[in-house]
Amino acid sequence: MSKPERLYHFTCIDGHRYIETTGALQPQPNCWPFIWLTSEADPDFEATGLQAFSVSTLDCDRTEYRYIVTDLTTCRPWLGSPERIFVSGNSSFLHALEQFGDPEHWWITTQPVPCLLDESYRKAATR
Repeated sequence: MSKPERLYHFTCIDGHRYIETTGALQPQPNCWPFIWLTSEADPDFEATGLQAFSVSTLDCDRTEYRYIVTDLTTCRPWLGSPERIFVSGNSSFLHALEQFGDPEHWWITTQPVPCLLDESYRKAATR
């Protein structure tokens, strides 16, 4: 799979505040030891996988802000990654994670990556 020209990270107001203080996306070891990215500039809420955890566990909108990754060097596709292979050991969890998603557009990195807030992004009014 070839690397796309751009990768995006979507987040809520709390994530936005944290990213703005660091200027980079950081892995969150207490949640996932890697950063979730997508090649989709305007993601479907379900297809990104954002709905799986947002609706039931968070009180925020995980698509409120869009960041553009400015260095894709350490980014790799989710499909075929060692992390996915590890998760596949628990097939029911992997199925739940990917069942409504679009994993061919998912990318990850375990390293902090620089990013810029996409000021042109206006999230869709409806889901």
